[in-house]
Amino acid sequence: MFTELLFLLNEKDLNEIVEQMFSNYKFHLKNKNFQFNLSPDNNLLKIKFDEEAVSEAIINLIDNAVKYSNDKKEINIKTGTDYSFAYVEVSDKGIGISSEDQKKIFDKFFRVSTGLVHNAKGTGLGLTLVKHIMDAHNGKIRLKSKLGEGSSFILLFPIKLNT
Repeated sequence: MFTELLFLLNEKDLNEIVEQMFSNYKFHLKNKNFQFNLSPDNNLLKIKFDEEAVSEAIINLIDNAVKYSNDKKEINIKTGTDYSFAYVEVSDKGIGISSEDQKKIFDKFFRVSTGLVHNAKGTGLGLTLVKHIMDAHNGKIRLKSKLGEGSSFILLFPIKLNT
C-alpha cells in the first residue's frame, strides 16, 4: 500500500514546516482547551525531506495526541539535534501506551483494544504511515511512553555532515 508513495526530497529548514503545523493547529487546539506549545531549536541545520510527507507525519502525531488525551490537555512540539540527527518531538500528557503495545504500535492495522483507545476512531494505519515516511527519509522514530503519563514520538532525520 505505502510502497507506491513517491517522496521529493529538498533541502529545507525543518523548523519552517513545524512552525507552519503549529500555526495551523494552534487556534483549533486552544478552542478544545489544549495547552499547545512549540520549542524550536533555532540552530538547526537544513536537511533533505519531503515537505508534504513530513507534514502528514506531524499531523498524524498531533491528531493522535488529541485523540488520546484525557484531562491533561497538553501537547508540546520541540525541534533539535541529537548527534547526527535533526528531530521533531511531539509529546502529550495523555493516556500513554503500555510497554507491551509499544512493541506493536507501528504494525499495520494494530489498535489497542482497551479503554479510551478502543473508543477513538481510527484505522490503525496512521503510525504505520509515519514509520514508512521516516524509513523513506533514512530516519528513525522513537517512542517514549508510560501508561497514565503520556507519550512522546520523536522523528529523527539524518543530518548530512559536510566533511
